[in-house]
Amino acid sequence: MSARRKSGARSGPSAERKWLFLLLLVALAFFLFEGVVYGPRVVRQVWSQVGVRRVEEHAEIVRTAAQESHVDPCLLAGIMYVESRGRVDAVSSADALGLFQLKVAAAGDSAKRLKIPPPARGDLLSDPLLNARLAASHVAWLYRLEGPDLERVLVAYNAGRGKLKQIISDAGSFDAWRAQRDRDGKSETLQYARDVLRFAERFRERGVITGTAAGSLVATTPSGTR
Repeated sequence: MSARRKSGARSGPSAERKWLFLLLLVALAFFLFEGVVYGPRVVRQVWSQVGVRRVEEHAEIVRTAAQESHVDPCLLAGIMYVESRGRVDAVSSADALGLFQLKVAAAGDSAKRLKIPPPARGDLLSDPLLNARLAASHVAWLYRLEGPDLERVLVAYNAGRGKLKQIISDAGSFDAWRAQRDRDGKSETLQYARDVLRFAERFRERGVITGTAAGSLVATTPSGTR
């Protein structure tokens, strides 16, 4: 009788350890599931916030460039965010350069409009104000030619006016192309334009780019693209 009691006493802690081990496995599985499902979202949110802050560090040059070319500073900030996340020395696989990912040829055309010397490649990677001024001039030029539809303007910025003309020719109109892309649910170029506009509104709400945020040293009103 005492032997059976001793045997039962030994099996009790063993069963508890098994349940504890099972609970640990369930908890581990839960945390792994949370990491897989929500981890990438958290990383994206953190990366997005880092990029937003980096763009806002260039608020003064964005305002200067926007005022010179009469474009919305928040639109410029949205373009900068999507293009480079505010990295002055960013270089794309297509050799687009700097904050606004300008090609040397497009930058040269903008320089002519601004009546300044054409920039060298190194200038676009080392002079953030110059890069912003050239980009703002380019956006203003595209707006005059392709506006007032900002999605159309931004598609031209991203893909080039030649590609935009081909899009319109193939679809019959920009609106028809956009509607088709919305039905298909796939267009990196259209998504680019919408991302820019979404971040432009985010920058407007935060107020740092416009100088209207609490504690900002400069108070300005967005000039609006025109």
